[in-house]
Amino acid sequence: MAEPASLPFRAAHSLGFMVLGASLFDVLTKLKNDTRTFPKIDLTFSSDTPLKTTIIVSLPKNGFRLRFDAPDQRLRLIEITDFTRMLFTFKGGELVPLQSLANGQSYLTYKKVYQLFGPTYPGEYIRLQDASNMGLYVLSWPGLSITFPVPVSSYSPDKDYAAMLTASASPATAMAIYEGRFWPEVRKDLFTRIPTNPRSSSLLGRPKEGPADEVEHVNVYGAGRVELLRRSGSKTPIILSQTTPQDLITELGPPDAVMPRSSLSDEKEQQTYPKPRAAVSCRPNNSYGSYPSSYSSTNTDTYETDFDEDEETNGAEASEASEQQYYCYFEHGFDILLGPPTDISFLPKGADEASGAPQSNLTAIDGHLTVTQIIFHGNIPGSYPFNRHRRSRWSLNYIPSCETLITSESLFPSFHQTLVKSFSHIWPASDMSEGMVIVRSWGGDTDSMTGSAILINGEFDLEDDMEFVNGQDGWEREKKDENGDEQWLRNTKLYKFPGLMFEVMHNGAISALTVC
Repeated sequence: MAEPASLPFRAAHSLGFMVLGASLFDVLTKLKNDTRTFPKIDLTFSSDTPLKTTIIVSLPKNGFRLRFDAPDQRLRLIEITDFTRMLFTFKGGELVPLQSLANGQSYLTYKKVYQLFGPTYPGEYIRLQDASNMGLYVLSWPGLSITFPVPVSSYSPDKDYAAMLTASASPATAMAIYEGRFWPEVRKDLFTRIPTNPRSSSLLGRPKEGPADEVEHVNVYGAGRVELLRRSGSKTPIILSQTTPQDLITELGPPDAVMPRSSLSDEKEQQTYPKPRAAVSCRPNNSYGSYPSSYSSTNTDTYETDFDEDEETNGAEASEASEQQYYCYFEHGFDILLGPPTDISFLPKGADEASGAPQSNLTAIDGHLTVTQIIFHGNIPGSYPFNRHRRSRWSLNYIPSCETLITSESLFPSFHQTLVKSFSHIWPASDMSEGMVIVRSWGGDTDSMTGSAILINGEFDLEDDMEFVNGQDGWEREKKDENGDEQWLRNTKLYKFPGLMFEVMHNGAISALTVC
């Protein structure tokens, strides 16, 4: 019989490759790539408040679960709930003896815990709410806590906890790994404190010649000006129709994938979504390979053609499209469209053109590729492009009439009319008030990612239930009707303003922001 898979853990740091502070995208991608070790993955999230409610990734076959904060989607808490599901190790030693895993007994007694982690301060006793005669005693060490069931009759605050746990406690039932000192202190701000580790595990111990520093936040200033705030504290400006591909590679490193825009335009009539690796150029050993999620499953660029679906592309436009390509930065959370320089959008009424925005004296050169569009992905659970990119966080720093700063965590209805009023001197309000509805479905063979998209002007809604299941080939998104036949995703809407495009989910969360 083959030995069970093992995972080492470190207090205040990690369980295997799952490092505290890592992004949901980074962790899920690695879990999906090892279906033999992790055959079942359950994702729990709030469909109504996905930006406020903790995201939980459970691995019932492996005996642990992971909790991520909702706004930043970073790993905050690792909980081992069943010590017999796999072999957990600490500093090379077994947490539970290998021979005890076969009979399903953990035998993780207080004596064993003391041998592994040493002495600590008295813990916290929590009486269960179900009126049972049992309670939980939580012992904490820096970055780690362990829970023991203790009968109510055996507990007294005056008792020596070591003697009590040795004599009366059952074997430990759970262990938590978190960043910080002791559990009673840490839990107050567990999901809001700034993590020590980066979002991407590839940046741990990064040498000078290693991967590019990650992007913490994006400031959008209007008129084609964007500023990337890096983890190191540095700032990287991107100016539409001026920043070049060479500038991007210098600051961000080579893209994870390069997508010629014309490769999809040639397939406009096809109704199937191509396999991910068919037309992308990825770096070696890269697990990514999907089209930018600005593309609908009809293979059309939804960020432009959804609003001009009745217009035919003339020869000049086709020639220009053939020169364009996407630089896809999955780990940074955005895609960048490169093409010939274009006209820059106007600012809203009352905006200060120089208020903290990056400036450039460069002049665009005809025939040279420049950045013309940036798509920042929200990675909202339940959305069509979920887990294709890391979550990107941004703020709009140039809307003077908005009392509260518009950010990636803002719900679109809370600022929609403010944007309409701010840009009403440029576009008719009616053009900005109504969104274009996209109703998407997963159909046919999920391995080939076939599907369809329907564009509708006006209101449309589907009463559906969304589930995420981990199949043999990775994540599948399911929606089944009463007969279990259809597989629909909830519709999203596209709202367009001068220089901005929002893809908005049914719950008001912003799935993607396009700066153009």
